[in-house]
Amino acid sequence: MSTTSDSDDDGVAAEKADLIYDLRRLISGVHASGSFAACGTIDSFVNPGIYIDPIGIVRLPLSVEDAQALAQTSYKAPFGKGNETLVDESVRKTWQIDAANVRILNQDWQLCLDRILERVAEGLGIAGGSSSIRAELHKMLLYEKGAMFKPHQDTEKVSGMFGTLIICLPSEHTGGAVCLRHRSKSKRFDSSGNSAFGASYLTWYADVVHEIEPIQTGYRWVLAYNLINRSPGPPQSASALDARIDQFTQALTRWQDLQDQPFYLAYPLDHEYTDRDLKLAYLKGDDFYRARHVAQSCEAHGKYYMLLGNMEMCITDQNSEEEMEKEAVLSLDHIVDPQGFNLLIASTRTISTTNLLRGESYEDREPDTQRGGNYLGNQYAEIDQFFKDSTLIIVPRQWILNFLLGSTFTLHSLALLTTRLRGFIGQAGDSNNLKRLLLQVCQSVLGRDYSNDEKRDLFLGPVAGSAAFLKNPDLFNAIANQIKGSFEEDYYSALGGLICFDGPSVKEYEYIFPMSSSNTTKSLNSSIHTAITACGKIYQIHENLNAFRDGFFKEHPNRSDQLQVNSLQRWLDTLLYGCLYKSEHVYEQDGSTLVQIIAEREDAPFSQHVLYQGVRIFIQHFLNNNLLINPLVVELLSQSGHQGRSKIYLETLLRNIVESAVSNFNLRQYATYTASLFPPNQTNSSSRSRGEDASTNSSRRAGPIRAFYDYSSAYKEGLPAQLLQRIQATASELAVEHSNGFLISFLSELITVADTGFNEAKSCIRSLITLHIIRTVGYEPKKPTNWTRLEEISTCSHSNDDECLKMNTFLKDPEASYHALGEETYYLRSHFHNFEYFDVEKKGSWNVVGVTKTNKWWEEEHPKWQARAEKVLKAVKKLPQDRLQECLGDEYDGVMDLKMVKIMDDADIDDALQSDREGKGYPELASSVPQKRRRENSEST
Repeated sequence: MSTTSDSDDDGVAAEKADLIYDLRRLISGVHASGSFAACGTIDSFVNPGIYIDPIGIVRLPLSVEDAQALAQTSYKAPFGKGNETLVDESVRKTWQIDAANVRILNQDWQLCLDRILERVAEGLGIAGGSSSIRAELHKMLLYEKGAMFKPHQDTEKVSGMFGTLIICLPSEHTGGAVCLRHRSKSKRFDSSGNSAFGASYLTWYADVVHEIEPIQTGYRWVLAYNLINRSPGPPQSASALDARIDQFTQALTRWQDLQDQPFYLAYPLDHEYTDRDLKLAYLKGDDFYRARHVAQSCEAHGKYYMLLGNMEMCITDQNSEEEMEKEAVLSLDHIVDPQGFNLLIASTRTISTTNLLRGESYEDREPDTQRGGNYLGNQYAEIDQFFKDSTLIIVPRQWILNFLLGSTFTLHSLALLTTRLRGFIGQAGDSNNLKRLLLQVCQSVLGRDYSNDEKRDLFLGPVAGSAAFLKNPDLFNAIANQIKGSFEEDYYSALGGLICFDGPSVKEYEYIFPMSSSNTTKSLNSSIHTAITACGKIYQIHENLNAFRDGFFKEHPNRSDQLQVNSLQRWLDTLLYGCLYKSEHVYEQDGSTLVQIIAEREDAPFSQHVLYQGVRIFIQHFLNNNLLINPLVVELLSQSGHQGRSKIYLETLLRNIVESAVSNFNLRQYATYTASLFPPNQTNSSSRSRGEDASTNSSRRAGPIRAFYDYSSAYKEGLPAQLLQRIQATASELAVEHSNGFLISFLSELITVADTGFNEAKSCIRSLITLHIIRTVGYEPKKPTNWTRLEEISTCSHSNDDECLKMNTFLKDPEASYHALGEETYYLRSHFHNFEYFDVEKKGSWNVVGVTKTNKWWEEEHPKWQARAEKVLKAVKKLPQDRLQECLGDEYDGVMDLKMVKIMDDADIDDALQSDREGKGYPELASSVPQKRRRENSEST
């Protein structure tokens, strides 16, 4: 079995190796007709009529006198080194005059220059011929005896520059040959042979390394031109590569059928390009023909993309004691489509050398930059050498998203990529290649697996924006079939911003994204409807619709066709009404949303009335649901002062729900929702900024309970008593965090408005204030009378942790005061408060070998309890004392003495239990007695 498996793996590897070999052979077999450099004599040379101020016209051939005059007018030519511009005659010794100071007087010179450019285009293999390039005078150079320029490479001086043209003017000299080198190829051009009376030209690509040998005699006088690509569009010259496309697409099909498919393959180009000039139209010589051939083949096949990239190899020499270890990392720092649009979102993308179709040798190559290597005393620091190359990249369509963003990309990076692609499509004039790329990115997002529906919905947002941009109903339908909730708000805004209208009036089915087919438009509108409403949550649907509408008005701030605007709003209102009518679920946030729906449509009475009917139906459907009614009554009471057209609608809704709101009132839900509207920190800071007093702040935190009580009193007899009963019945459900600030504020509002003559009011107030004191202050810690320390017992990590269990047994023992610890028990510190409540016996500075019980816990906790008691009593005394006394009756003094939380003797406990059995006293206190009894029983045990 193992032998068969190994042979299968070998077969898969062999197929992959064969494919890589064939693709490399097919690409390498494509050549341009030219070379990296060319030269020749200039037939029918025209005297350019060079005028230099203050010399005047310089005669040809160049005389010694004129040469000396030129030298006096010139300045020493500098050279670039990194970010510096230097003058060093050991590197470059040349006289230079800038182009701005050189005038060409002979009008026939341009015709001569055009003829030279024809030969340049032919010699360099320029795609598109001489019509696709132009020459721009850069400077005039004069080389006298001893002048030279050591090996160097030209820099890009202007946008579109791809090479250099040198015209050697008639000036007799010897020496000064130009040596050029590109990768493994080299050439040497010597123009001195006919220099006395003839003229010649030399040209090379900008990334070619070249050197000027020293002048032996005479003067070498040249005009230096920058060669610039005329057009950003691809050259239109015929190519012999078309016949090979079928052969290349067959190789791509083999790639597609491989069991072990490469995610991408890269073919390094012959020339190096700047990020700005990395585009198909600007490629040189063989690079252009090869890249164009691959791009055409990928397009013909239909399932591959051809991209261009700049890559960097970093080779690190790590200086170890034994030898220098080398580590190599290859990465792409720029990725573009054939038109030069940047597709790389991250700063770099690491790639594997095994995916290179043509390996690069770096051993005999000088690095472009180098870092490190300084001597550190006993060894040299590690050296980083960087080698830069440009490459074409072939990526299967199915892997393009992972290639550009990585397999674990974020929502942010996806949004950046789709937004960037949409922008590029606009710049490129609806480029079909970019549209296909954007569509593939979207389809890849749809085809991914997600850990949950919420995450999928978030990633569908950028896809939805792109689907609307592409006006692709099939893509949008696919999104509608997958979405379970909502996108991020920004994407609904983006969808609204993409709305367009064709004419002054629109049909009902043309509200959004009109296309050639009304059926197609209907389908797209239906999918947008689904995308907005799929979550099934009224509050979220409302937010989605508002974002959608805001996006439209943001994109079209000066809409003049009110009919179209009204049509859009009618579509949105109809959609919202349908959701209100059919909704099957309700959420806490829906209460505030229903009020907003009515209030925000005051400017459209008819729409407001229609939406009110939808709100009324929705409320009727969930009339007895606490999730809706509790928040809704808070919102409606908070809007009681509203004076607009919405007032009558809101008041009607309040009348419709008041009885249900009373019978379903839940103090926990009320407190939670009120706290979300008026957080304690917000109410404190905002009230201070407005100069409000503490009572106003307290009233806001308690919510509209006073208004609710008054409204129920005016609405129907008996409702206030029912409301008080509901408050008391649900008070014990209050969350701990609401027992302090909210509850005392709520008490202050309620006791002010409630009729304290009602038994229901007395019982409710008594219950609430008892609950507040017990929960906020807590029971008084009892000073130990034996050695039992139940408060310090720990929850052991494991049931079989003997040492921890022994400690707990020790803490329960009323007789034992000292416990000896076993070996390796240092971990017990974390279980027992770092032993801070014990006196410890140590062996050494760290190891604890025994612990003795103390009263430290009680001594620490009792002052804290006293401080809480004083704070709560101070707050209780701020309540209206006359009304409080009326509610509490004989129990008033006990409450003000905080009797229910102070230490009681057995007689007090028995009285509390008896009161509870008789339905009197403090129910929360009585319910806590069994817990005290159990504690005492465990102590005696």
